Amino acid sequence: MIPIEKVHPTRDRLLVHLNPGVQETPHGIIVPPSIQQITQHGRVLAVGPDCNSIHEGDTVVLQLHCGIEVGQRQNTPIILVEMKDVLGVLTD
Repeated sequence: MIPIEKVHPTRDRLLVHLNPGVQETPHGIIVPPSIQQITQHGRVLAVGPDCNSIHEGDTVVLQLHCGIEVGQRQNTPIILVEMKDVLGVLTD
C-alpha cells in the first residue's frame, strides 16, 4: 500500500477514511472484523484544489462502491473519490 501521507488529491478528488461498521450488536455480541460492514460515510483527510464546498475534517456520505482504496488505518479503508460520488455532508 501507498503511505497515506504521500497521497495528495488532484482536481476534484477527496481522500476519505471510511467509518468502521458496527463492532458490537445492541445485545452485546461482538462482530468479528471479517464480517463487519464498512459504512459509506467517512471523514475527509485531504481535498483537491477544485473542491470548494468540502473541507478537511468534514464527514461525507458517499455513493456505494465508489473510489479506489489507497490504504488502511485502524483496519478500515482510506479511499480516493471524486466529488461526483459525494452525496452529502453530515452536520453536527
